[in-house]
Order: sequence, then C-alpha cells, then structure tokens
Amino acid sequence: YISSKQMSAREYNHGIRAHWSVESMHFIKDVTFGEDASLIRTKNAPTNFSIIRNITMNILRRENYSTFPEVIRMIGGNIQRLYQLLV
Repeated sequence: YISSKQMSAREYNHGIRAHWSVESMHFIKDVTFGEDASLIRTKNAPTNFSIIRNITMNILRRENYSTFPEVIRMIGGNIQRLYQLLV
C-alpha cells in the first residue's frame, strides 16, 4: 500500500480494508453480472443498469445468500420468488 500521507498502522489497515470491500463489489459486478462485457454504453443506460445491479446485490445480501452465482442459478427463473424478494 503506497500513500503520501503519514498514517498509523490502524489507519493503513482501515484504508486497505475499505479499498478491498470496493474491489470485492466490482469483482462481483464484473464476474457475476458481466458488467465490463456489457454493450450498454449510451446516455444514462450504463449508470441506470449499474444502479440496478447494486440494488440486486443489496437485496441478495439482505436475504443472506452465500454466493451470487448460486442464487442466480437457484431463483433466476422463479418469478414468484423474485417478486417475494422485492416485497
């Protein structure tokens, strides 16, 4: 970890862990949801779809599912269960 600021070990630890939580989110959005490979590139659509992906991740985390690919396989085609998650 490289920084121009003088920090304590605790502050470095906090900064590194905060960074990796963001990287974890980006990894999930890219690998599971294919965000980087998406062809959605015009106007507000990329931002809107990113927001939808974030909402989806938050709903699934709230339900305590273990992995996102697993839950997508389990309930991806189950419209009733998807509706229940939204309510």
